[in-house]
Amino acid sequence: MKLKIKNKYIKIVGVFLSIALLAAGCGSSNNNQTQQQVVINFWKTFEDSSNIEPLITAYQTAHPNVRIVYTKKNVDTYEQDLLNALAAGQGPDIFSINNAWLPAYMDKVTPAPTTAFTYSDFKNAFVDAVENDFTVNQKIYGVAMSVDSLALYYNKDILGTVGIATPPKTWAELATDVQKIKKADTKGYFTRSGIAMGTNANVNRAVDILYLFMLQKGVVPYSSDGTQPTFSQSVQKNGNYTDPGLDALTYYTSFANPYSPNYNWNSRSDYSVDAFANGRSAMMLSYSYAADTIKQKNPNLNFDVAAVPQPNLDDPSVNFANYWGEVVSKQSKNSAVAWDFLKFLSSKTSLDKYYAKHKLPSSRKDLISLQIQDPEIGVFANANLTAKAFYRPDQAKMDTIFGRMIDNVILNGLTADRALNQALQEASAISRQQ
Repeated sequence: MKLKIKNKYIKIVGVFLSIALLAAGCGSSNNNQTQQQVVINFWKTFEDSSNIEPLITAYQTAHPNVRIVYTKKNVDTYEQDLLNALAAGQGPDIFSINNAWLPAYMDKVTPAPTTAFTYSDFKNAFVDAVENDFTVNQKIYGVAMSVDSLALYYNKDILGTVGIATPPKTWAELATDVQKIKKADTKGYFTRSGIAMGTNANVNRAVDILYLFMLQKGVVPYSSDGTQPTFSQSVQKNGNYTDPGLDALTYYTSFANPYSPNYNWNSRSDYSVDAFANGRSAMMLSYSYAADTIKQKNPNLNFDVAAVPQPNLDDPSVNFANYWGEVVSKQSKNSAVAWDFLKFLSSKTSLDKYYAKHKLPSSRKDLISLQIQDPEIGVFANANLTAKAFYRPDQAKMDTIFGRMIDNVILNGLTADRALNQALQEASAISRQQ
């Protein structure tokens, strides 16, 4: 009798053990499923894999089930390649866009979950330009590993030769310095220009410089809802109405206007970067990446970089940023993982290591203070704190319109106000197409 009871007890225990093992097996299966391999494809321009691979390796080490596949893309064909891939449903999980592209890409990207970023934390961490360019209605659509802003490159030897001790800090000082520096031959060719500025085709990032000047004068590029261009409108300041867009266009083109005392540049001048490198221009406006190009063209050139001149030093400084950010595709099946990786990639710890390997002006406020004293990128890093962007619903089309506006004044004989109004009409047309 006792033996039968014992055997019955053993059978019952065996049944429970089987159920327990089966449950454990199911749990193991679910665990394996959550830890299955996740592949994140990441496209970026300009960046060599050697600079970013250490960060990818660090993330993969902490997340063994994730593999980041990085591809450096050719910037010349990048956007078309990207659009083709997205149209075919074969785009990357993460891709780079210029800071002016978000309006055109809103239907292609997905915002960050609050588990990755809160709006408050994002706003406190990154410079204002990144917040303005990559957030909409407090939703975060992208992060930036660095930000680049315009600065004033100047030839120390030329400025010293004409008795200019420090680079100009205001528009008025710049105009005065240009008149001291410029030299022309009997045929009207400038053998030495004060600054490479005033035209479109032979000035590197000419349109960006005009955007800068407009923002410095107080231009509001578009209506608050982004549907109507307003860059030609008058604004009220200190009880007076001004025309900031017209003032900026007139000032920029005055340096290539034969009837202006600022005239020191024309369509016969060398390309701006070449002119600066070969000593035919004492100054130019450009980004941090131009320094390497200048050094390659003329290793012995004695030059430095200063903050861009402002219209009035009593007003807050305004700078102009042009940079790239990383976004997550709406097509991604692993968007949460992709955003987790971008949070890691743009963290203070990661970017500090990244800048040590690849020196670039920071996108994060908490790292700019460490960069400001750096002789190579300090000016650009400091400019990032007050940098803005010019809103463009379609960057390529708007840049073309502004380049044509400059040409209309310098090459086609239009007055600045007529050229500005024509540009406004063209911008209104592309806005209606959005």
